[in-house]
Formats: sequence, structure tokens, C-alpha cells
Amino acid sequence: MHVQSHSREAAPKRAPQRREANFFHALILLSTVICGTLAPTVIGPVLPAMQQHFANVPGIETLVPVVVTMPMFVLGALAMVIGAVSDRIGRKRVLVGALVLYALAGTAPLYLDSIQAILASRALVGLAEAAAMTVSTSFIGDLFTGARRDRYAALQVTVASTSAFIFNLMGGMLGAYGWRAPFVAYALPLLLAPLVQIFIWDSKDSGAALREAQAHTADETVFRPWLLAMICLAAFGVGLVFMVVPVHLSFMLVQLGVHSTSEIGFAYAMNSVGIIAGTLGFGWFIASRSTVLQQFVLGTLVCGAGFVCMGGAHDQTMLTIGGAINGVGCGVVLPALVSWGLRSLPFSRRGFGTGAFTAAQFVGYFCSPIIVMGMVMHEGSRFAVVQNWGLALFVLAAVCVGGSLLRVRRLKLG
Repeated sequence: MHVQSHSREAAPKRAPQRREANFFHALILLSTVICGTLAPTVIGPVLPAMQQHFANVPGIETLVPVVVTMPMFVLGALAMVIGAVSDRIGRKRVLVGALVLYALAGTAPLYLDSIQAILASRALVGLAEAAAMTVSTSFIGDLFTGARRDRYAALQVTVASTSAFIFNLMGGMLGAYGWRAPFVAYALPLLLAPLVQIFIWDSKDSGAALREAQAHTADETVFRPWLLAMICLAAFGVGLVFMVVPVHLSFMLVQLGVHSTSEIGFAYAMNSVGIIAGTLGFGWFIASRSTVLQQFVLGTLVCGAGFVCMGGAHDQTMLTIGGAINGVGCGVVLPALVSWGLRSLPFSRRGFGTGAFTAAQFVGYFCSPIIVMGMVMHEGSRFAVVQNWGLALFVLAAVCVGGSLLRVRRLKLG
């Protein structure tokens, strides 16, 4: 008996095994991206109705679009800080808290009756969105490597676009019950918080961060601030372009005589279908067959074609088609940006770096309607401005191609 007891005491302890993430864990994390799609999609179809409700408020023409973009402004200001905090204290508690706060603040416009109070609640939504978007993307970089990480980066945009498609239709249908009704959808993240708490583990627990870093050694890279700055610049441009359709499509449709929130919601949904098609094309064909520059040039050209089509539209059908084409281009550049960012960041700085380029992207989201409305006031027409944006994207793509060709020529001559 004594020998058996001694042998049990002397038996070596098993080394803790690193848990392997699978598609179920990825699906939970991918689902949290609805925090980034609810704001510009579910309430997009009711923006004209909201503007009419607060018609007596000075400057309401600018304030209503800011209801959409206020979360992006706060996210842009705080995402990098929250990402750095998650690197230190762990991502799980940040993500769970963010999902709960998002639901509480997001549903506040159901009972608030002041545009200023609604804007304040939207700022809290931005705080929660900053945490949810940054941490969920960082988690994908933590738990997956190589081709799986790139695939889930593309799927992240696919899930976001699919949910946007559903929320656009939902927003249009709920809008028939009043402009407040679509804000009910903001309660959905409450369903995700328990799943994250139960099934997702924190890379900081039980020394897992060190094991993760060691396991990723072959996939690691040196942190290069200049490269992160380039990614952030690209992210800002993507944000500027992406937000044009969500904010302005409903107003353009109304200008063409379309007033049904269901029809407006359908047009937004077609834009989301385009994004889904673009992300699937990126994940299955484009990512493995092209360089980062080629991915961005292709996406920029398609986005530009969509804007030109929208700007020249004289009926609802052509405007909707243009929005869908633009969505295909956005569906290429968005996962290209995330994939480029994740594989360029080391494990120890992934939260900080992901927060940085996410912040830059959402600052672009926030600035987009301000810039576009300034141009509309100068030009006098949303259609002319959108068409000019398309032509500018054609020029940008040509400059990128030309610069790349010159660089290749210099390398050959050198």
C-alpha cells in the first residue's frame, strides 16, 4: 500500500496540452462581427424617416448620418488602446463585456427622444464595437495560423456581409413599424456573450500566451512600424470608400422617387450580396493567385465601376445594380486588408496592431459622410459626387499599377 502511494506521488505530472481551436470556435468568433455590421445596415433604410422625425433640430441633415458613423469615430479613437490592453490582460473578458455593453447601448434609441442623447448612446456602442471588433479579429490571429487564418479572415467578412444582408432586409421590414423599431436588432449580441464565456479560452490563461508564441515561431515575423503605418493608410482609404453606399444609398433612392423602406432595404441587401460574392471570390480564387497589390487594384477598379454606375443611374434598378457592383469590390479589399494585417503582425503585438488598422478603417468610416456631404454641398448632387469618386478610384488603381511597374523596372535595371 505504501509502495503504491509512493509510486503515485512519484509519477511525473503530465505537461499541459495546448488546446486546439476548430471551426466551432471560429464560428463563435466570426459571429461577433455582427457588432460591426448592425450600425450601418439595420438602420440605414430608416435614416430619412429619422431625419423627418427630428426635422426641427438645426443641422439635422448632418446629425442623422453621424448617428450611423458615431460608433466608428469612437472605435477609431479607442481600438488601438483596447487592443493593447487585451494583449496584457487577456481578450476573453474584454470580448464578453463588449458584447453585453453593445446590446444595452445599442437598444437605447428605442426609448430615447433626443438626438443628442441618441448620439451619446451611439458613442457607447462605439466603445463596445471597438473592443468586440479588435479582440475577435485578434483571437482569429491567435488561434489559427497560415492558410486557415487567411481563410477565416475572408470568412469574417463573408459572415459580416451575410449578416448585413439579413439586417438590411430586417431594417427595411422593421422600418415599416417606425424608425425606432430596427434598433431592436442590437440585442442580438446578448446571445453570443454566453457562448464566448463558455467555449472560448483566453490565451493569457495558465501561461498559454508563451506556449502560443512558441507554437507560432515558424509563422512569426518581426514587428515593423512602417509596414503597420502602410496598412493603416490603406485601412483608412477602405473605410472612406466602404461607407459611401451604406450612408447615401437611401437618400439617392428617395431622390429617384423610392419611398418604401422595404424597397430601400432590398437595395441595401443587394449591396451586401455583392460583398458576399466578393469575399467568396477572394477566399476561393483571388487570395492564392495574386499579390496584395493586385488584390487591392482589382477591388479598387470594381468599387470604382460600381460608383460610376450609381452616379449615372436614372432609375432604381441601375442604382441598385451599381451598389451591388460596388459591394463586390468592397468584398475583395476588406479581407485583403485583414489578411495582410494579421500575417504582418507578431503574436505579442497582434492586439495593438489589429487595433491600429481597425481604428484607421473606422476613422475612415466616420470621415466618409462628412467628406461626401461637403462635396455634395459644393457639387449640388450626390449622384455627381459618387460618380467622381468612381473616377478617382480608377485613377488611383492606375497610379498603383504604374508605380509597381516602375519599381519592377528599377529592380531589373539595378
